[in-house]
Amino acid sequence: MPIDPLQAWQEAEHLMSAGQSEPAAVRYQQLIDLDGWQSPAALRLSTLAARSGRMRDAVAFALRASAPSQQEDDAALLEALTRQLFDLGEIEAGLACAQAPALSSAYDPDVLRGLGQALLSQSFPDLAETFLQRAQRIRDGGAPARYLLGLAAFYQGDEAEAERAWEAALQRNPMMPPVHRLLAKLRRQTPARNHIDRLRATVARMPQGHPEAPWLHYALFKELDDMDDIEGAWQALVQGMEARRRQVAYDAVAEARLFDRLQARSVPATGVAVSTTAPTPIFIVGMPRSGTTLLEQILARHPHVQDAGELRDMLCQLRWVCDRVGGPHLDEALCVAAEQADMGLLGRRYLEKTAWRANGRAFFTDKMPANFLLVDHIARALPQARILHMVRDPMEVCFSNLKELFVDAYPHTYDQREMAAHFIRYRGLMRHWHSRHPGRILDISYEDLVRAPEAAARRVLDFCGLAWDPDVLAMGPRTSSVATASAAQVREPIHARYVGQWRRYAHHRQPMQTALDEAGVGHIEDTGAYREMAGAIGMQKGR
Repeated sequence: MPIDPLQAWQEAEHLMSAGQSEPAAVRYQQLIDLDGWQSPAALRLSTLAARSGRMRDAVAFALRASAPSQQEDDAALLEALTRQLFDLGEIEAGLACAQAPALSSAYDPDVLRGLGQALLSQSFPDLAETFLQRAQRIRDGGAPARYLLGLAAFYQGDEAEAERAWEAALQRNPMMPPVHRLLAKLRRQTPARNHIDRLRATVARMPQGHPEAPWLHYALFKELDDMDDIEGAWQALVQGMEARRRQVAYDAVAEARLFDRLQARSVPATGVAVSTTAPTPIFIVGMPRSGTTLLEQILARHPHVQDAGELRDMLCQLRWVCDRVGGPHLDEALCVAAEQADMGLLGRRYLEKTAWRANGRAFFTDKMPANFLLVDHIARALPQARILHMVRDPMEVCFSNLKELFVDAYPHTYDQREMAAHFIRYRGLMRHWHSRHPGRILDISYEDLVRAPEAAARRVLDFCGLAWDPDVLAMGPRTSSVATASAAQVREPIHARYVGQWRRYAHHRQPMQTALDEAGVGHIEDTGAYREMAGAIGMQKGR
């Protein structure tokens, strides 16, 4: 008996909003094969599957919803579908959806800005800027729109335009802490040009307990540190860390269990054969702020390597193989489920979802620092993959993490002892991976990379099976596919004052130093290397 599609849709929507997922799914299934209803019904079924933890169904329904996207005329639906595909790790399909004709002619500024924001989150700033500018021409989006346009400009290397956009945002809404922080980090502050007075005034006006207050304290730390006001800077950093630590959910016991679980499982170290025609991934892992971005940009200058940035694909595909929806980070439940997972399938899925990023080159980089947790899975799923591990002086990297506010990652970085404990666990896990997979991982010292770049680069290229090319150390920029805040760091010159910066705060960071010392983790002594590093500016992209 034919159904009334509109009535079935309304019934399904009511059931879904009431939390009755199963009967709602039955109604949506009745619509999924009807002309004009395939995409909305499949998108809803994808959402329901994700809510129930079924990763494979969530992906399958999202891809089914995207199949007719080039003919779909509902711009709001296409925006929602693009976001869903991105959230599930289907980046190529999401990008195709974002370029559907209905979106290129959309006239709803909210849809256009939402799409621009989604594209920025996936490091497609050029396309994001197109939608954001159209939205702005249709209707002034005020401070939030200028903030997003500034991000798009910044990710594309136009720092002057980013600064203009962010200053315009603050003129419309001075209480935008993330914008204050971005402006503080945009350049080195000087006595003649800084925002310290404005930051202090904004802090004074900020309501007690405001969720974005930490951004202001971190911005003030950066600017006071630039001005060599050590005590003032440290006070601002402590206020920022304490405020941020109250906001994040960090379970050190659960993290320790996860690390223990990763090391307890005994599995074969050999991988399975995969296609020899697929590009070879080069994984760059390590602690954040350890030099992973610099290493990627050196590799990206090689004619056979494409830089792809920080990819979530390995974790997303592990979730698909295990059929387990979850957050953006490895958790113990996924770790347990993965112990019985098909590593060959994982390798094939990973290459299927990432090969397009190589742009026809033989190699591409995957620079997700947190993939150090997945080294065992990478080694077994992709026997041809290269794994590069950036290492840096313990206090250097710990302090560099401590003074950085991470938006949605690394919750251990807001307390000195928790930071040290995490580093110690990470160090032990990497030793374990070396033991389990001898010869599969190359450690690269950040200090060596900036002190003797050619020798370090030759080691890296040789390990990857790439011929030496002097252009990897050239001063001029190469066109890059990566456009992120992390990639933008490489436009900053290496200043000797920022190497060994923790020494300026030696009398304040004692809890972290004590914890590292007690674990037998020392630091590299200053043997002149720091002074030599300032001469390595030529390696930086765009310098």
